[in-house]
Amino acid sequence: MASYLDENEKSTKAEVPVPALPTLDAKSSRTGTSKPLRVILTLLTFAAAAAAFYFYLNGITFYQRSTLSPSWDDADDDELPAPVKPFEPLQRYSLHYGQVACWQDGGVWIKALTPVEMSFLGIDRFRDTARAPEQADEDAFCARLRMYGASFWQLPPQWPEHVNWCEDIDVCVAPTKKVSLEVGFPTSGGVWVLDTSSGWDELYPRSLGLQNALTMDERCEVLKDLGAHFCEDIQACPEMATLLGSY
Repeated sequence: MASYLDENEKSTKAEVPVPALPTLDAKSSRTGTSKPLRVILTLLTFAAAAAAFYFYLNGITFYQRSTLSPSWDDADDDELPAPVKPFEPLQRYSLHYGQVACWQDGGVWIKALTPVEMSFLGIDRFRDTARAPEQADEDAFCARLRMYGASFWQLPPQWPEHVNWCEDIDVCVAPTKKVSLEVGFPTSGGVWVLDTSSGWDELYPRSLGLQNALTMDERCEVLKDLGAHFCEDIQACPEMATLLGSY
């Protein structure tokens, strides 16, 4: 009986099927678990490449240096000094400006001269003439130019209100010392002096003869006709005191 039971138990154990455990294929297991990771890595690779390409084209903005000078401050624009433009006269004589000038005592003497007067001062009417390189020579020329009635402008000029530059100083700024005299030195000696402080209106058109005179004596004749005063002694002539005295 016991033998039968033992055999029956063995038979029962043999007949009860044992559920089979699922077996994993090593290759499919590795493939299945790494696929999501590979997708993530691929996306990160594309993102890194795109970022690198963007920075290559546009630069790394947070490392870029400013292209402006570090000393430039837009807020201080009004405090920057305005550039000084040159203004006439710039030379002793220029064809463009048409007047004769000399520099002395912190200013400039200016006079519009006729061809006869320019010839007596040794100025070439057909070429520009520079000022003297030495101040002593310039002072000597100023003494001669003043004899012909030059006026004086202090430098730097005091520009009128709302004007900070003008091409010709004598157009925009009144002279510091205005001289209104026309003179002529005849070959016989002495000087003819014409006071023009009242203007030229009453002397026109006879005053045009001053431009047409070919010699100093002709100029003196025109001055005489315009009412000029003659002085035999230049040094003793009252009108010449303004032209001979120091400024």
